[in-house]
Amino acid sequence: MKTNIWIKSALGTLLLTALFALLDLVFNHSQDPNTLLWDIVANFMIALLLGYYIISSRLNGLKLGIAVFLIYFMIGHFSTLIEAYIFNVTDRERTTIEILKGLMASAIFCPLYLLLFKNRQETESTKFKERTFFSWLWRILAANFLYLIFYITAGLILSFVFPQLMDFYEGKIPPFDVMIKTQLYVRGFIFIGIAILILRTLNLSLTKKVVFIGLVFSILGGIAPLIQPTELMPGYIRLGHGVEVGISNFIYGFVIGFLLGQKTLTSS
Repeated sequence: MKTNIWIKSALGTLLLTALFALLDLVFNHSQDPNTLLWDIVANFMIALLLGYYIISSRLNGLKLGIAVFLIYFMIGHFSTLIEAYIFNVTDRERTTIEILKGLMASAIFCPLYLLLFKNRQETESTKFKERTFFSWLWRILAANFLYLIFYITAGLILSFVFPQLMDFYEGKIPPFDVMIKTQLYVRGFIFIGIAILILRTLNLSLTKKVVFIGLVFSILGGIAPLIQPTELMPGYIRLGHGVEVGISNFIYGFVIGFLLGQKTLTSS
């Protein structure tokens, strides 16, 4: 089964690429054929990552479809586009259109992609060691605070080693309180929610789970969207951000994976 994931990921790549091409026509957005190769590379990474989640998940049927949708849409589209909006990379109209495209693509792609894995083996349910309300509360708040620390630190490092970044964002940086509130009240909780979803549904060891969370945050939340050429952001800016987000998101996912993870008891 796991050998076939490469073939199924390739089919998923074709499906996702064709789907976005169709949505571009629906929304009257012309697609540059010169970017097709990068689109395929990004979509293959997405399909491979989601495919691995599907074959490793304890969920089945509708629950599995919803989980795949949430992971892909919330990290791969919604969170990324909210960030682009508050930094004035996209305006309100463009952000709304891109979110709608992402929503439609995710809603169509995820159930169709699941059909390729319809013969996957069902896994046993797992019982987790119980955790009190206050134990969950301090871990979630700590994970949210850590997100802000990682976000600010990564941004400061990037602006220091890559001064061209400040030239691009001149006049675009939002008020400090807007930036902080967006990260704390919106994006931080999105990452935490998806991390908990993955931790509770993957039939893997805790170490493999936290690595997977890091890859989801890194690839879906940064690398895949940033390697795709766009008129909104110059190539050298996308490259800088891709490295920054890829590294910081992976480390963050790895850290909060262990912070939020639970010991497993017995399978039933």
